[in-house]
Amino acid sequence: MYSKQRFNKTIGAVIALSLVFTLAACGSSSKGDSASSSSSEAGGGTEAAASSALDNTTVDIAAGKPPWKGRDNKEVTITAGFSKGMTGIANQFAISKGWYEEAGIHLNFVDTINPVAAFGAGEVDIADGDPGTYIPAIVNGVKIKVVSNMWRSRGAYWIIAKPEIKSFADLKGKVVGSAQPIGGMALTLMDVLSQNGIDPKKDVQLVPNGVYQSAYAAFESGEVDATIIHQPFATMAEQSGKGTVLAKTWEFMPEYQTGVLVASEKLINEQPEVVERVLEVYFYANEYAKTHMDEFLPWAAKYLNLDEKTARTAIESESVLWENDPIVDTKRLQVTEDLLTEYGMQRDKISVDGTVDNTFAEHVAKRLKLGKYKSDK
Repeated sequence: MYSKQRFNKTIGAVIALSLVFTLAACGSSSKGDSASSSSSEAGGGTEAAASSALDNTTVDIAAGKPPWKGRDNKEVTITAGFSKGMTGIANQFAISKGWYEEAGIHLNFVDTINPVAAFGAGEVDIADGDPGTYIPAIVNGVKIKVVSNMWRSRGAYWIIAKPEIKSFADLKGKVVGSAQPIGGMALTLMDVLSQNGIDPKKDVQLVPNGVYQSAYAAFESGEVDATIIHQPFATMAEQSGKGTVLAKTWEFMPEYQTGVLVASEKLINEQPEVVERVLEVYFYANEYAKTHMDEFLPWAAKYLNLDEKTARTAIESESVLWENDPIVDTKRLQVTEDLLTEYGMQRDKISVDGTVDNTFAEHVAKRLKLGKYKSDK
């Protein structure tokens, strides 16, 4: 069992480091003001646009015709930090099918607990993840830019609890897993608790119990009475009778932005076409998986090590979040940053101005007919 003293020491240390990192945020936030949020949202972008030659392709996702077929794709090798599990499931499907290779993109993969440091060291070219990690880094001089949403930009988090806990009120005095001491999941948990009359600092004991399997193991073993968690673990808890769902967190925080792709400025400036080609594969794969479930689900079940029925339930439970809209809404990014400040995870308010380059997202959305370019709109 976690002790409150141990947790307080852990979160104190981590928050202290976070505050040191973001101390200069407000003073340096004007660095990117020349690239205004309005121009980013409009797709004006920054230094370089991808080659117009990419537009001379035929795309038919329904028929399984990707944009890279029949095109002369220059061979490139880049290093990527891509999510796994449910967070990155359709992209992992693309990797398994060799679609990046078909598009001439050879990926070296890196697993890192500190993507910001990896970018700063030049070890990563493109990655996905939580904007709450990347935006302060950009403001403080790390040479990266947000280049698109992930396939879902709202937090696909669930709060599950022991069966005897029927409501948020029943959480008072309980131990609740926050995933990590700070960051998007901890922030989401605290805000949802607050919205439901639970003071996260006084009414419950929050403990960092990890994510995915680690979080679920802590829940199964009884180390925590409830936890914030990803799918498929919410479905697994319900089907096993070991837990009940208290909340789908996106229903309480619809404006909170949690998923983006970021690229190094070096890649953006020197190989802009490559950034666009990566986004092509990423979003083609996600739209293909969403619209070809009979093919995707059997693969997904094996990937998640689940029976197909459980995999289908878990995936379909989040279908409302599967938006596949590449273009980043900077207003939602600002909501995220403001919440981080409100909950003490950043010392000063940070402006997202100049942190986003929507150039590539605009091109890909238009070519694949996604988001505002979707043909049925």
